[in-house]
Amino acid sequence: MDLTVKEKNYLIFELSKLTTKDSRPYLRLVLSDDSGTLINGIMFDSNKLTFDPKKGDLVAVSATYQQYNNQSQLKVNEMYFVSAMGAEAFLPKSKQDPKEMAESLKQTTQKHVTDEWLSKLIETFYNDTATWERFTYMPAAKSMHHAYIHGLLEHTLGAVRIAAQVCPLYPKVNKDLVIAGALFHDIGKVKELDTSAGFEYSDEGKLLGHITQGYTMLVDYISTIEGFPVALRQHLLHMILSHHGSLEFGSPQVPKSSEAILLNFVDDMDAKLNAVSSILGREDIPEGGWSSYDKLLERQLYMPPKY
Repeated sequence: MDLTVKEKNYLIFELSKLTTKDSRPYLRLVLSDDSGTLINGIMFDSNKLTFDPKKGDLVAVSATYQQYNNQSQLKVNEMYFVSAMGAEAFLPKSKQDPKEMAESLKQTTQKHVTDEWLSKLIETFYNDTATWERFTYMPAAKSMHHAYIHGLLEHTLGAVRIAAQVCPLYPKVNKDLVIAGALFHDIGKVKELDTSAGFEYSDEGKLLGHITQGYTMLVDYISTIEGFPVALRQHLLHMILSHHGSLEFGSPQVPKSSEAILLNFVDDMDAKLNAVSSILGREDIPEGGWSSYDKLLERQLYMPPKY
């Protein structure tokens, strides 16, 4: 049943300006409230607005709740400009405590990485205060997975934990390298993404991408550690360059070692399961039912019954 809601402030998190078949302008929106909860929105006859809406604007919205493709959405009746500032308070955030995640990440890497050189490299990263603060704050992606504040930290912790559990099953795999690779694989996202008005790619991110940026950051860290073994440097950098698994998905190299292959699967596992959890969480799917088709995952998702 439709439910009209009183005026409420939202951040325009995503915005598409479209036209109907009969050439009437309308908006498709993703709106975020002051708790960081996202909801889809649609507004017809948007030419009647008294301002030109932009991503990152704070707006006052009067709307009606509807169900569309198993998802709640707002049919926007009125929308007024409030401010172009103050987006941070409205951005979606991780449900996990960032201080606890940061401490857990440090403890896990310190416990499982015993190699002298990799330990020095990890400490160099943790001691880079400006980068570490940004690393613990940023989302892991614009939309695909862990697309919320502290998402990069949450994803990295997830990948490191998976690596620590899986590596003992394969004794010939260098556990220290896989865990270090899991820690550093997405470090370039501190430069790739911009959170000043929702989530967007920075100019540097669009031009270089996080794999190249992460590679460069790691080269700089290693250069400060005198005597760092050349072979270890090459292997770790290869893992960063190949962690997407294929040229098709943006890696300039395909994984060519056991450690690099394992890192690719660890990264993909944590990312994919987070994406699935997000889709199932935002759609009202009954047990035994199916989600709407997801373009990024290229499939519908099943909500199994409780056996």
